[in-house]
Amino acid sequence: MPIWFYYDGTNIIVTTPKDTRKAKNLQNNPNVSIVIDVVEGKPGDLSFLNGKAVIIEGKVEIRDEIDDNSFARKTYERYVGKAALDNPFVQFSVNMPRYMLVIRPARIISWDFNKIPPLE
Repeated sequence: MPIWFYYDGTNIIVTTPKDTRKAKNLQNNPNVSIVIDVVEGKPGDLSFLNGKAVIIEGKVEIRDEIDDNSFARKTYERYVGKAALDNPFVQFSVNMPRYMLVIRPARIISWDFNKIPPLE
């Protein structure tokens, strides 16, 4: 599923409400994989294949969100801007009881289709 994330230089950090299926699944199995991709071009032609991606596999550490869900607020601000924090839906979401999911990478796979020479 699509998620918003933060990379701290070592770990991938994600926030999720405590009562989600995601949180329950991770409590039962801490093994995770995450794909971060950037796709350029248009789906209707081959330029769509000009993309980059990284697959990160690792284990997650589940932590209680602290400081009035400040990490969730920072994540919303990063993706939709500070003004969005005034939106009632955003306030409702941010104020839900949350976990911080700290993903410690164990294996990283990446590719960049822009580096493949053109076919002749």
